[in-house]
Amino acid sequence: MLVDLSSSYFGGISFPLARFGYSRDRKQGKLQINYALLCDVEGRPVSVTVFEGNVSDSTTVLPTIEHLRKRFGLTPVVLVGDRGMLVQARIHLLRRLDGMRWISALYGTPIRKVDRSDEEGLFQIFQHPDFPDERLVTCRNPRLAARRTHKRESLLEATERLLAPIRASVEAGRLQGQDQIGLRVGKVVNRYQVGKQFDCQMDDNSFRFPRRQDRIDSEAALDGVYGICTLLSAQDLSAADCVRHYKALT
Repeated sequence: MLVDLSSSYFGGISFPLARFGYSRDRKQGKLQINYALLCDVEGRPVSVTVFEGNVSDSTTVLPTIEHLRKRFGLTPVVLVGDRGMLVQARIHLLRRLDGMRWISALYGTPIRKVDRSDEEGLFQIFQHPDFPDERLVTCRNPRLAARRTHKRESLLEATERLLAPIRASVEAGRLQGQDQIGLRVGKVVNRYQVGKQFDCQMDDNSFRFPRRQDRIDSEAALDGVYGICTLLSAQDLSAADCVRHYKALT
């Protein structure tokens, strides 16, 4: 079963589930409702459950499972959800339920622990003590890797353009003093969320900002790499099919 959460905004004030929340429609200041859609492996809708407009994705998992177990009497069930739905806290609860299995994705930190995939994007299966009984499948999307590499370079260059005038002011003597320089740098260095990838060096009369290539290379090593976790064994589902079912969420 594929499960995901979406939302709809609307006018009016009388609907009891209407709340202000994260708007997937990007309609700020609008009341909305959330609804969890459950589909089978062919993408056919099985059920829709409506929730308050301010609930998070992961809190809808257990009510959705109750529908499966009580309303439909389904067991066993493999629940496929993204990492916003099937967070580790919810996966721990799923372990306690008979007949429940899952396929979800890993966040960046666990992926660093297991390894990166090969350059051809083939699947690799790992086991790791942080994920008892689960299979971890990593794969690489070259197109996604190229997009992320391009975006990172664009953000680095944009940050350098913000820092260059500060360096020019220091070199011209218009901006002096480490505290004053640091204040100006602090206002712009992380505007594009890449400040940690620069080594800002300053004293009363100088300012440099070389890139921290070691950090950039470490992050780039995971460009296009994503990981899938599942309790299903290789006999239940191959690595390729695990990834295929996860991609079916789209």
